[in-house]
Amino acid sequence: MQQVPSVAHRVRLARQPIVDRELQTVGYELLYRAQDADQIARISNSNQATASVVINALTEIGLESLVGTQQAFINVPMKLMFSDVLKGISARQLVLEILETVECNEATAKAMSELKACGFRIALDDFPTNHLGDPCVTNAHYIKLDVLAEGVDKVADSVARAHGAGLKVVAEKVEEWSDYEALKAAGVEYFQGHFFARPEMILRPSIRANKANLLSLLILMQDDNITMDAIADKVNTDLALSYRLLRLVNSAAIGLRRKVDSVQDAVRMLGLNTIRSMVYLSALTGVDGKAPALVKTALVRARFAETLAKKTQLANPYSAFLVGLFSTLDAFYNQPIDQIVSELPLADNITAALSERQGILGEILEYVVFYERGQWLEGDETTDKLNEVAPELYVTSVHWAETLL
Repeated sequence: MQQVPSVAHRVRLARQPIVDRELQTVGYELLYRAQDADQIARISNSNQATASVVINALTEIGLESLVGTQQAFINVPMKLMFSDVLKGISARQLVLEILETVECNEATAKAMSELKACGFRIALDDFPTNHLGDPCVTNAHYIKLDVLAEGVDKVADSVARAHGAGLKVVAEKVEEWSDYEALKAAGVEYFQGHFFARPEMILRPSIRANKANLLSLLILMQDDNITMDAIADKVNTDLALSYRLLRLVNSAAIGLRRKVDSVQDAVRMLGLNTIRSMVYLSALTGVDGKAPALVKTALVRARFAETLAKKTQLANPYSAFLVGLFSTLDAFYNQPIDQIVSELPLADNITAALSERQGILGEILEYVVFYERGQWLEGDETTDKLNEVAPELYVTSVHWAETLL
């Protein structure tokens, strides 16, 4: 297997369980981490940190792996709360933690109401309990109170007022078992802190997205007359974004759970708002990097397979493109290809082609791989058809990939 190139990197986040009064896990707070060794968040840009957590949770690692069927609590700064970005992600498991820096006024109440209508649950993080009459409170489900900062007695005294405002209380930074017992007696519903578990780091290899490509796609989507096919064509040129969108189709957060046979199919299924949200969040994460030889190989294979399928009419060109594009994922992730495709909502014929080189798409992929190695195949009728058109199509495919890069 080829070594992971410089364009591959690791995504990371930490998670800390939130438990109920019987110490049963009801959710996790997902926490930004900049480096593998970080024990706490080092955040220079809160919007970038949130975007990184959302992208990593939904598409790189997957909510199922992170939280199972439980809830995922994520910090949301003011800029993202007042934008439409998160509305494209109808993530029923996500609880948005509105930070204490956001003023709880009518504008905030309206923004929270719109997010609530999208299916999100909302928590007020470190919210001052003497402001429980402010406008935004009626649109929240939880209030998180910092035991380390406020003290056990003050948090305990605030529980009745929070319940009176219709909020469930999450006591966070509970360090001692005695604090848990005292707060449980005071009526606190949920607990988070070192008394139960410290944040756990989650790491996964990933592929760097090309920020220039993401930004050009964002610009493209500002055109009111843009078609979904045009968006799909642009997405098809970015291996990382194509992979993320297919992971998103298969995400419990979105709830589609349908198989696809092309990026075009995935784009139509997700819709313009979701695509725009994911592209914007991907751009916010700040990842960038020169595309290495492996990305070029993926693009050449994709274009070559697509044009072979189209010219010979042996298979769906869009499906052939996807098979070629994803044929190098094992090298990027240092994982067996069958393990990777099992996490993607791919049609059976595409899975068979990638995992076992079966079916007509598998034959085309096998041909493409041998051809790029300079090995000329002979034999059956399918191979003869491909041999007739391959020399010209391979040259144009290489030129197409080089132009993109």
